Amino acid sequence: MHDERSLMELEQTSLGGAPDEKGDSVSRLGRSPASMGSARRAVGCRAPALFIAAELLIVLTVGVAAYGVAANNQILSVIGLAATALTALSIVLSAWPSMRELERRCEVLGRARHELEVVNAELERRNADLEAERAAVVDGFDWIDEQTAGRLRNLLEAAGIELADLADMVLDDADEDV
Repeated sequence: MHDERSLMELEQTSLGGAPDEKGDSVSRLGRSPASMGSARRAVGCRAPALFIAAELLIVLTVGVAAYGVAANNQILSVIGLAATALTALSIVLSAWPSMRELERRCEVLGRARHELEVVNAELERRNADLEAERAAVVDGFDWIDEQTAGRLRNLLEAAGIELADLADMVLDDADEDV
């Protein structure tokens, strides 16, 4: 099914492992590895350290270029500016795969969201149908009760009391067996 494939793909991208193939997709979502306490793949654990290192490297290279300008040393200024440009280029190139992965995850989330919206609309339609059926049954019982001058309601109440007594007897017997 298309929505199961998207959910499996979403679990693989966001949780780092293959989804459990047992059960329906709703129960699989309820028992995802993240909710069961397993460790998630550390996607961004190194990002702050790398970001700080990149910032320090850029500050250092700009500082070297500024010192070269202040000392009137063109070679040092050019080296500082070239190192700044290379550092910025390396940061952009190293971020490129992460941006592609993020785009892919966004696409997967978009597909999964669309499929959930379709399923939700179907569930809302089914719920409306069930509510209409329930209202029709209640109206039918009310009409029959009016036609029988309340005898149907009395009959149903008596049957309900008898069923409750029967359930109590069965449960009492079950308690005695234990």
